[in-house]
Formats: sequence, structure tokens, C-alpha cells
Amino acid sequence: MPGAGKTTIAKLIAAQLSLEFIDSDHLIEKINNQSIQDILDSEGHAELRLKEEEVILSCSLNNTILATGGSAVYSDKAMSYLNNKSMVIFLDIPICSVMQRVGDYSNRGFAEPSGKSPEDVFNQRTVLYKKWCHLTIDGTLDADTVAKNIIKAVLNN
Repeated sequence: MPGAGKTTIAKLIAAQLSLEFIDSDHLIEKINNQSIQDILDSEGHAELRLKEEEVILSCSLNNTILATGGSAVYSDKAMSYLNNKSMVIFLDIPICSVMQRVGDYSNRGFAEPSGKSPEDVFNQRTVLYKKWCHLTIDGTLDADTVAKNIIKAVLNN
């Protein structure tokens, strides 16, 4: 979900472990020379999800921390690739924290059909995140602590 801390925490982990950092949303924006929100407005959520899938499948994951967009989980193809080539980590935070962190979703690049509430999307995505992840981490703590907890858990696996 937007606001879970994927980008912030992935950057911290990549820096601490001297790994490459990639944000799939930033890559989509760079390739398309448009913001995620502009792609959504002009091409729709289904097209954005396809672009997200293509970008993820094109990423080499060697020595890399990849922060995906929240809707990556809708692509079985992308998630299967990530699941087989990397460790998928779910940052578990409650909907109230998501709403507090993000607030207004209208300009957030939220790749969902119009009319779906953030709560509906949260519930739907949470099931999928849990399906695909290797590791669930409490994302309610401060970013440095979450990053340290992930590193510790990964090294113990």
C-alpha cells in the first residue's frame, strides 16, 4: 500500500548493506517520462499495472533492493519472478497508519479502479501480500528500526 514505507526502508537497507536501490515506480516514471499519476490519468490503472509488471520483470535483482509499487502484487507473473529470484518482504501496517501517512489518495498514483475505497484495496492487497511474501515485518515502528529488523531477520534465514 502507499505509505507502508517501502521506498524509505528499501533505501535504508540498500545503503546499510551497500546494495543497489531500485524503485519500480521511479523507473516507470523515467521510462515513460511521466509521473505515475499522469500515467493513471491518461492511460488508466490497468495500463499502469502492465507497465509495472514489465519494469519488474526487466530488473536484475542481483545485489539489489527493489521497492515495488503497491499494486505489483496484482501481477502473478511479476510476483512469481520476485518470489523465485529474491526475498519478498511484507511491511505490515494497519489501515489507520496508511491513512495517517498518506491522507489524500487522489494524487498518489493509486492504481485502482475508481470507486474503490482505500480500505477495500487495503483488505484485498493484504491477502495478496501475505500470499507472496517470505517474511512479514511490523512496519509500524520507525524506519530505522524496521530496516534493522529486516536485516536481522534476513541474515537469520
